[in-house]
Amino acid sequence: MWKRGKSTGTTANRQSAIRKRSKTSGVIITQYLVNMPEGKSTPDFQCKPVAVTIEKGKLAVFKAVVTGDPKPDVSWRRAKGTLSDKEKFQTKYDESTEEHILEVMSVAETDTYKCFAANEYGKAVCTTTLTVTEGKTCPLNTFKDDSVLSFFYKVAADGESDEMFWDAMLKADRNDYERICSEFGVKDLHLILKKLDEKKKERSQNKRKIKAEEREDALFECVLTHPLPNITWTGKGNILEDGEKYNLTMSDHKLIHRLLIKDCQMLDKGIYSAVVGNISCNAWLIVEGITVPRKTTVARGAPTDIEKVAQEQQLKIQGEMEKLLAAVNAKYGAGHITDKLSLEELTLEELTLILSTGGKHSQVTGQGVQFICGLTDVSAIINEIAELTCKLSSEDCEGVWFRDGKQVSQTNIYTLYFCSEMLKQITDNIILLQFLKPSLDPPRFDLEDLSAFTEPKTVKVGHNAIFKLHFLGHKPIKIQWFREGEELQDDNNTRIEKSASHSRLLLSRCQRKDMGEIKIKLKNEHGFTEALSQLIVLDKPTPPLGPAEVTESSATCIEFRWRPPKDDGGSPVINYIMERQQVGRNTWKKIGEIPGVSSYRDTGVERGRKYCYRIRAVTAEGTSEVMETEEMQAGTLAFPGPPAPPKVVSAFDDCINLSWAPPSNTGGSRILGYILEKRKKGSNLWSVVNANDELIKGEYFLTYLSLKSMDMYWVRVIAINDGGESEPEELPNYVLAMPSPVKLFADDPKPPGPVELEENVSGTVTVIWEPSPDEKRDDRLHYTVSKLDCTKRSWVTVADRLFNNKFTVCNIMHGREYHFRVYAKNDMGISAPSESPTWGDCDLRCAPSFIVPLKLHTAPKGYECYMSCAVKGNPKPRITWYRNHISLNTNTNYYISNTCGVCTMLILRVGPKDMGEYSVIAENSLGRDECSTILNVRGEKKIYWLYLQ
Repeated sequence: MWKRGKSTGTTANRQSAIRKRSKTSGVIITQYLVNMPEGKSTPDFQCKPVAVTIEKGKLAVFKAVVTGDPKPDVSWRRAKGTLSDKEKFQTKYDESTEEHILEVMSVAETDTYKCFAANEYGKAVCTTTLTVTEGKTCPLNTFKDDSVLSFFYKVAADGESDEMFWDAMLKADRNDYERICSEFGVKDLHLILKKLDEKKKERSQNKRKIKAEEREDALFECVLTHPLPNITWTGKGNILEDGEKYNLTMSDHKLIHRLLIKDCQMLDKGIYSAVVGNISCNAWLIVEGITVPRKTTVARGAPTDIEKVAQEQQLKIQGEMEKLLAAVNAKYGAGHITDKLSLEELTLEELTLILSTGGKHSQVTGQGVQFICGLTDVSAIINEIAELTCKLSSEDCEGVWFRDGKQVSQTNIYTLYFCSEMLKQITDNIILLQFLKPSLDPPRFDLEDLSAFTEPKTVKVGHNAIFKLHFLGHKPIKIQWFREGEELQDDNNTRIEKSASHSRLLLSRCQRKDMGEIKIKLKNEHGFTEALSQLIVLDKPTPPLGPAEVTESSATCIEFRWRPPKDDGGSPVINYIMERQQVGRNTWKKIGEIPGVSSYRDTGVERGRKYCYRIRAVTAEGTSEVMETEEMQAGTLAFPGPPAPPKVVSAFDDCINLSWAPPSNTGGSRILGYILEKRKKGSNLWSVVNANDELIKGEYFLTYLSLKSMDMYWVRVIAINDGGESEPEELPNYVLAMPSPVKLFADDPKPPGPVELEENVSGTVTVIWEPSPDEKRDDRLHYTVSKLDCTKRSWVTVADRLFNNKFTVCNIMHGREYHFRVYAKNDMGISAPSESPTWGDCDLRCAPSFIVPLKLHTAPKGYECYMSCAVKGNPKPRITWYRNHISLNTNTNYYISNTCGVCTMLILRVGPKDMGEYSVIAENSLGRDECSTILNVRGEKKIYWLYLQ
């Protein structure tokens, strides 16, 4: 699929992304993850688009081959507009060659194009250019034939009009034949086409022969139909390797491969082949002997400045030869030189040697010290050292150097030295001639400026950032500025100033999105150089991330946590500012600043109340916007810890006197009381000994356990709070029931009479009962009142040691059911309870139902997606998430939580695989309910579901 626009990726991923270079030059790769999954890879360009130069109005084609796992998405962009016009720009994919193709119909202007390849692990980008020329230009002929390879040799035109005409016709497309004939005044097109076929056949035959003069360099080139990293070159049946004699190179797109044969000799003539698998093609090298000084003869069109200087040097050398030849003739005469050599066949070195040695030609023709390896042409960079070397057959010699015919002596400019290993000196009998090419002067930066430039530049948001560098080098110098690999152009926020010696980049009103790598690139005809820096933009942080997760909720405490800001603005979070609002009120209470840890424990809450919180992040750059939490209720309690181990005060056959301390961990709420249990030694059954199922108040208890005298018993204590029971704490040893020394008091009291309930004040209930029959004859008799709330499972004593027949109970909640019991007590024991009528009406059990359903979601690819809904039900429903009817509860790619009936799911990075129908099912023993929604990913094909009822 072809897409426009930049590759996706979250901001956070981009901040932590890794920049690296591709093996393909000119390609920059951004890797999102530090540790890549096994078998996965970032995108890369196996073959990047090649720059195109074409006439105005013609069709331009760019091709790219990309790699990566998963398979990358490829998109194109241009500097001067968009690619939305389908009549002008067309994108294609060739499955047979795996090429991504961009066609520009009827080109109109020079432009820069970028190709992007992106997958979920990174992106790769490369740049190419389209150069548009105005008519009357002919593209170079690449001479392709039916084979995989074809050789071609560039030949300069001789300037004659007929050769120019045929050269233009041979290189042109068929559609341009008529125009070329018209320009050259040729009218008989039919005759020209017949002759053109003959010319093509002739050129096809001749193009496989390459002529080079002796001591010249010969260049072979082959063009492949598909890019290949390596091919095999052979010469006269032998495999050729890159080295001093042969230079093997290839183009960036790996379609053109070259073989350069240096310093051709007569022995080098023969057949040379390029081999790919079982397919090969070949061409002849013909070497012709000459006596002119060495040069390279590969024509490349109009000469460059360096080539012009070389030509001038060549003419100068030829002039020196003519002067030396005249001097030899004048001094020794034409008959002085023997060995069947003529003066015209001598080189400049030999002529100079004859003059310096008195015409002893035997030293020229091979006797004495000989050169094993002569001098080679050298290119040097301005202000750097250039070294000329040669190798001789003997170390026992001295040498003389000449520059432009003048002897060179050792000075602060020239250093002449002798190395026995390399034999770099020259004998006084032999004088060498070498052509030193003009010095190279590539761009280079001022070192002091460069050191300051490479330091990261930090600015605050909304401020300007300035980058400036001075440079040297041969003019003209092309200057380019880049941010994160993308070339910068002048616009409202970017200004680039250029001069002959420096360049300045001004980025106005910087934002966080502007931060990243800043690069300047300088290029001239001698080379290029780059310098890198970093731009850091500081801003206040973004708000903290929700939803807040409740980690503890009790009658006296709410503890919760949240996630830090997605973007801290370039500075770490120092503090969080907290505010709290009780639901139902309009005011917010300032809690203050807490340390920069994303959690808070609020102990200033009331049982049963609901609260919301506002949270702001604070850094050195400022305070973020607010993040507001959902409602949180105090009262979801934790169990208490066990009480301290009980101690036996005394033990008799009918009672045990115990004491213990309250638990150190109350579970966040008050301790309501204790449960006492006993177990006879040898039995596994524990039985509750609390009188009338009431909780024991206090930490000291005297009870009648109906023990059997002289038997052994185990006793344990359990603490109770609003959340439930603690773990039991046992006596460290068993208890022996000893006989009681004295038998006190005569019988348990009789229970009170009927119990009635009245409501005099809202929120209270008055309990009224008839007195116990024993009240008149026992002045120590008193009463105890207990309450049972339908939301609890245990009875709670609300009053004790009452000597009247009435008691008002407070904190009665509307919508709950209550039961009351009244007991009569004396010194001997406690009576059976008298039950009250039921107060209130309450059945809290209900089937699940969604009070806030799921909503339709559309999320951008690569971003987070957060879904939530709210459900109620008693008993607490079991929640299950589904995608396309498949359960997600055990899928680690989805973060699922259920807090106080709020059901949430988080998808960290949305992709096409996440599209579909999502549903939530809530179930308990009374029934079930369901809600669902659709997730669409922006940029992908939307999904619609039709429900029929």
